[in-house]
Amino acid sequence: MEIRKGLPQDYPSAMELIAEFSEEALAEYGTYLDPDRLKETFDSAYPTSFALVHEDKVVGILAGRIGNDICSKRPVYEELVWFMTKKFRRHGMKLLNHAEGWCRDKHISRITMCCMHNSVTEKLWALYTKMGYRPMETRFIKELD
Repeated sequence: MEIRKGLPQDYPSAMELIAEFSEEALAEYGTYLDPDRLKETFDSAYPTSFALVHEDKVVGILAGRIGNDICSKRPVYEELVWFMTKKFRRHGMKLLNHAEGWCRDKHISRITMCCMHNSVTEKLWALYTKMGYRPMETRFIKELD
């Protein structure tokens, strides 16, 4: 098992993971996965994303992008998705730790992580808190007719 930077050829595997994530976490929100938008997002995010690879197959991803803090222009790594296939979920921390180390090497001193409210929220909040993350914002979604 290895962790490496995202690569363009990871697109099919990443889309399989996103589909699995969608079934588990996004379906109840009525989120539609637009293939063109996903490809566009993948193309912009893979250089700042990480893959957990087992036997030449991507089994986990932590995809993100570098942005600027809206108040200070301080660089921040913004997680877009952190997802592992069920069999490899116990290895998810390796991806997060790797991303944090990469950010430190790039002098990016802030990371934002998200948590779906229909996930195992209590466990994620406890994990993030234990690692030094603090809750900052909760987003609400409403479908407009």
